[in-house]
Amino acid sequence: MRYFTTLLQVFFFGSFLFLTSCEENEKMTESELIFSSIQTDQAKWWRYHKTNIDLASDFIPLGEEGDTISEKAFFEEILTGDFITLKLKSNTGTDRYQLFRLGEDADDDISYTIMADTYPEYRHFMMEGQEFPDFELTDLEGRKFSKDLAEGKTLVVKTWFLRCKPCIEEMPQLNELVEEYKNREDVIFMSLSLDPEEELKDFLTTREFNYPVIANQKAFIEDTLGFSIYPTHIVVEPSGKIKKVVNTAPEMIAALKSMDKG
Repeated sequence: MRYFTTLLQVFFFGSFLFLTSCEENEKMTESELIFSSIQTDQAKWWRYHKTNIDLASDFIPLGEEGDTISEKAFFEEILTGDFITLKLKSNTGTDRYQLFRLGEDADDDISYTIMADTYPEYRHFMMEGQEFPDFELTDLEGRKFSKDLAEGKTLVVKTWFLRCKPCIEEMPQLNELVEEYKNREDVIFMSLSLDPEEELKDFLTTREFNYPVIANQKAFIEDTLGFSIYPTHIVVEPSGKIKKVVNTAPEMIAALKSMDKG
């Protein structure tokens, strides 16, 4: 009889814990449940982050308490390694990203990875609003490009090199963009390559790329602009100030088209 009573006690205690756990989960928001699931597993977090978070896009930054903060403050919090970012539902059409503080049971690799992954995005963000450097360049066909000639026009710049696979793979998409804007005299496309003139000319005999191509630009790209990741795209406003710096064609195209709308 005592054994049976003990079994009943175990059963009811287990049921109580199960119901309590269910009630607690029901009280948790969807974001809190996602956070709880991914913060202890670097692979899960990385899949979520790459699928849902685009720090180069236009988004509404929210702090740990859900309050709106500046983008600069948002980036700086991520760079401490203490936070990850979750995407919240939005009815405005603009994504909302909120900071969630990593707990003691969080996978340590998440902290290291998010700092390394965010730093280039932070540098790009800090370039926005800065004056694009002065330049006077000549492309492979002898056409002149300069800051003076670009004044009052939108300038779209790509940095690349021949052995960069992503740089080459995105060229068809960029060719379509050039075709779309071919009647727009207010938009200038320009590409800066690390490679020498002859190698670029050989490449272009077998591969179509409709951006004007300017050779031997390692010093301008790496020393003047400070870029080390390829490709990098820059959209410069007619005022001569940098609008957006990104690493993929879709991100650049989105930024360019947002200027048309605005």
